[in-house]
Amino acid sequence: MSVYFYHVLQAFLPIIFYLTLWSKKISPKELFLGSLIGIVCAFAAFRVASDFLSVDALKTVCFIMAIVFLILSPAFFVSRFGVLKIALTAVLLFCFGVYYRVLSYNFPLFSGELLDTLSIISFGFTVFGIFIIVFFYIFFRNIVKALSNCLLIVFGIVGILSMTVNFFGLSAAEMMLYKIIETKTLLLSISAVAIHYGQFLHYLYSVLTALALAFYLKSIPSLPEKSSVGSIVCRQIKAKREHIKTLVKCVISAILISNALMLYYDLYASRPPKISKSTILKPVEGKFKIPIKLLEDDELHRFAYITEDGHKIRFFAINRFKGRISPVVVFDACMICGDMGYTKKGDELICIACNVRIFLPSVGKPGGCNPIPLVYENDGEYLIIELDEIKTGANFFSENVKYGGAQ
Repeated sequence: MSVYFYHVLQAFLPIIFYLTLWSKKISPKELFLGSLIGIVCAFAAFRVASDFLSVDALKTVCFIMAIVFLILSPAFFVSRFGVLKIALTAVLLFCFGVYYRVLSYNFPLFSGELLDTLSIISFGFTVFGIFIIVFFYIFFRNIVKALSNCLLIVFGIVGILSMTVNFFGLSAAEMMLYKIIETKTLLLSISAVAIHYGQFLHYLYSVLTALALAFYLKSIPSLPEKSSVGSIVCRQIKAKREHIKTLVKCVISAILISNALMLYYDLYASRPPKISKSTILKPVEGKFKIPIKLLEDDELHRFAYITEDGHKIRFFAINRFKGRISPVVVFDACMICGDMGYTKKGDELICIACNVRIFLPSVGKPGGCNPIPLVYENDGEYLIIELDEIKTGANFFSENVKYGGAQ
């Protein structure tokens, strides 16, 4: 469920980091008001676009708007007019709010009428992501105020460039897809690289934050002798040192927690599941025999047969009802999704290609995303499958071990 946390940080951390750099120019009240207006409008616009208009048109326009207003943002923030700062913040958060809805579009928090445990956990990760960003802003803004203007300018330039490059890649890809602009090999390559590295902006801002902390720690005053400055001054310096250390600890905590969850998502949760290794079987007198006792562990047992021409035909046996033996054997392929196979998680069978959850009692029935059925016999001790029946599945699988891969 870390994907919900990932979406929040991927969409909003870059812009919050950038806006925090302007803490000397924009007050928390102005930032909050502009952010609230922008995000509410973004969610409303996305809902209208998805129901009546075109989501693709909305996100393309928003990506281009984000580029333009990010480049113009310094001129707005140095202005004396608070209304301009609120308006710019609202526009930027509108664009990033739409970006968040694009990222999370296929991951609805509450997809059913009933509030299940999965939805509650997903919502919890979303709220936790928002909490981390707010927590980061509250403490990091105090650190930013102590940094030199030169350093803030460097950080600001890096922030603008990284975000505009990401949105350039996204908008260029959309416009080439819908033939708004001509597809060029160079532009397509640049767009692909920008989108790929845009997925890791969180780590860039973690590095920038760490650099800011390093410079901020230099501002810690040394602790003088009480006899030379007096007890009052000494206590004030001690309090300032503790305040600085507390701010640094809080920001480091936010960085470590967010990076841990993001790394978990990037390295593990976002990876597609892989099928288990197949046990290669050879027919005995033209038949395959699978002991029914093998299925008492309620796990998926995957097998394969290699034909004379090298085709690897996979099939698996599974128990459909927990607590009582109800075995079934099927091909490890789907008529809709192909031969990526299935994996078992809990009481569900999962199609790896499309992530559809399949109710175990329905395994063995044709249709939908169910595994392709095959004919077998159950003598009470073994599941018996004829070799000719297994060979009928050759056309369902593309892997050819004779030639070292899919053919």
